[in-house]
Amino acid sequence: MDRRYVFWSYEGPLRQRYLKIMGVNALRDGEPRRSLLMRSLAEDARLITDDELDRLLTSEWRARLTAAWLIGLDRRTGFRDRLGELLYDGAFIKADAGYALALARFGQLSDAALLAAALTHRLSEPKPFHEQIFVIGALRHLDERLGTDHAEELLGRSWRQPIPARPDQERFTGYMKRLCAFADECMHHPD
Repeated sequence: MDRRYVFWSYEGPLRQRYLKIMGVNALRDGEPRRSLLMRSLAEDARLITDDELDRLLTSEWRARLTAAWLIGLDRRTGFRDRLGELLYDGAFIKADAGYALALARFGQLSDAALLAAALTHRLSEPKPFHEQIFVIGALRHLDERLGTDHAEELLGRSWRQPIPARPDQERFTGYMKRLCAFADECMHHPD
């Protein structure tokens, strides 16, 4: 597997790219690191092949997180169902936020349905769903964009997993909006 997409370089401020894109870390850097990160993500999102993305998606969580970001940035909707399955299965914590971001970036009703299906499945499981708040944020973001109410329908039910409080849901919806805007800015960033 080509680890350069995960680690980007062996020295410098972006040497461990996966740490920069984990959670909301991408939103925290100021200039010039922000521009450097944006440029590098956009370049790699355009250059990486589908075969390389496939390999990353079968690796460990850092590679999966990176692949999901690159897929979402370049809006490679051919990976939609695969990302939905990975999110539904939840085999790797920390990668779920990347899957949620990619689906939010695709922005279609089918993406909202995949997020809702993953939430329905994972919230009913006894195993902890550590990154559910990112998935909830992505679904709420899509609901706002698409005029749907999948999140409200799901979050009003009783689940085996605790549901984050409304202020946390709203905060992470805001984060997802900002991450999607960051992704847009990456792909339209002047060189």
